[in-house]
Amino acid sequence: MTKQVTALFLTVASISVLFVSISVPVFASSDCFNLKGCEKKFCEIERQLKIAQEKGNKGKVHGLTRSLENAKDHCTDKGLKEDLVEEIEEANNKIVEYESDLKEAKEYGKKDKVRKYQEKIEEEKNKIKHLEDELSNLD
Repeated sequence: MTKQVTALFLTVASISVLFVSISVPVFASSDCFNLKGCEKKFCEIERQLKIAQEKGNKGKVHGLTRSLENAKDHCTDKGLKEDLVEEIEEANNKIVEYESDLKEAKEYGKKDKVRKYQEKIEEEKNKIKHLEDELSNLD
């Protein structure tokens, strides 16, 4: 009986720890949600930096510290907009390539390739939607 109670207690404790470890980053990231542009970028890097420090990941702490310094030295909202526009253009170019590959796969009756390219096109369209949402939030 005591082994069962101990096992149950450990299971409940493990689930509680798991819930807290998952919830904390979600709550922390919500602090950055209402920010825009470079301020949001700084906040997100700082959030990742705090997590890395808490986990004792010195390499990640070093890299994120450099990223934060770099972002603070060079980030501009105009630059972020330009980067997003460029990413959207790249995603549109990938869609054009995938559509060409899709057409060829259909011509040769390669169903697995057809499905693959349809999925890639859908992924790129979702990426574009996300990037456009980010871009509109900068305005």
